[in-house]
Amino acid sequence: MTAHSGSIVHKLEAGFTLFALLLAGLLALFMDRALYRSLEAEDAQVLQGHAQILLRELAAGRPLRDPEDEPRPERASWRVLDGVGRTLTQSRDLVGLALPEATAAARPQDVVARGRAYSLLARPWACGERRGTLLLLLDRSHEEALVRDFRRTLLVGVILAGLLSALVARLLARWGLAPLEALIAETGSIGDLDLDRRLAPEHFPRELQALVGTLNDALARLQEAFGRVGNLGAELAHELRTPLQNLRSALENRARRSAAEPVEPADLGILIEDCDRMAALIEQILFLARSEHGDSALSLLPIPVPDLLEEVRGFFEAAAEEAGVALRMEAEAGLVVVGDRLLLTRALHNLTSNALRHAPAGGHVDLGARAEAGGVWLSVADDGPGIPPDWLPRLGTPFLRPPEHRSAEGLGLGLAIVKRIVTMLGGRLELQSQVGQGTRVQFWVSAT
Repeated sequence: MTAHSGSIVHKLEAGFTLFALLLAGLLALFMDRALYRSLEAEDAQVLQGHAQILLRELAAGRPLRDPEDEPRPERASWRVLDGVGRTLTQSRDLVGLALPEATAAARPQDVVARGRAYSLLARPWACGERRGTLLLLLDRSHEEALVRDFRRTLLVGVILAGLLSALVARLLARWGLAPLEALIAETGSIGDLDLDRRLAPEHFPRELQALVGTLNDALARLQEAFGRVGNLGAELAHELRTPLQNLRSALENRARRSAAEPVEPADLGILIEDCDRMAALIEQILFLARSEHGDSALSLLPIPVPDLLEEVRGFFEAAAEEAGVALRMEAEAGLVVVGDRLLLTRALHNLTSNALRHAPAGGHVDLGARAEAGGVWLSVADDGPGIPPDWLPRLGTPFLRPPEHRSAEGLGLGLAIVKRIVTMLGGRLELQSQVGQGTRVQFWVSAT
């Protein structure tokens, strides 16, 4: 991802200022060229008018009047050349002035003489047998000075426009970003004690309403996470309280006895069971935490389903016999899934343990597998008391158990772990239960 550092205000200010300078510069260039071409056109018109008058005079054989004798401010000096380029006559101000060679043309050309700028127009003339070239020269020094003054004015105007645009850009940027600053301030005022607060999208411009909606969704997820952490902590404290109290009581009873009095095996057995219960609880919570943050690496391999179910059945066979429950298995031959064997075994262990805990003496627990839609459904069913329908959508939440099951062993973490494992493997989980008839839990795992 590309990093976008720096100030938005500064970027907007710089961009707007550069654009304004570019626009003002282009406008100034256009005005400069327009003025220059306008002056050129005016000079060409003056020269063309003088040329027509002088050519008529030359054609009539009359002497030409010196431009210094004319009262008009725009006076064109002239020089008459013969057919070989020798000067026949000229105005007084051109005496001794060397001019570049010029050919007859319809439009004047720019020349420099004695350090001054001129427009030079050459036109052919004829009087009887005589032929030659008429040169007309118009001094443009005053126009060059005018253009220089105009360019200085344009430069000052462009600089002032840049400064003004920078000020306007800053004001517009701050005005435009004011809602964002208000959003930052309002979001920053939300603490851990008022995560139920939400931002009102209608108080912000349309461009920020999507961001406001995203922030509200994030606050909702954060509130939910805080709630889960709080509930998890309360349930954890509740579940650990009993084994800790039992452990403390047993230790106190042992401390009151004489050192020579032997330790009863039953007392040690209770202590060991409580320690095992606390260790199992902590291990399950750590698994949920690691899997929620994606810290668990998956080892996906082809797994024969009948072998997996037979392994689970063999592990719980002794416990099922002790509880008087028939542990049965039925799976289609040749079924294979692709998954993490340890995770699948853990999920089946949790489901089988729950089923044996709730199956009545003389009842049964069935392990099954069937192929469907590019995968395999793995199931564990019991004929226990069942679960009320309104509790089915809530199952899978840590430490959450139906009221009918709270007197039994278990912490409400088994199904939560199964649900997390199925999610990690990209499968789906289904629960089916009827009160008084039993419960069936199945999950789908891909076969490829």
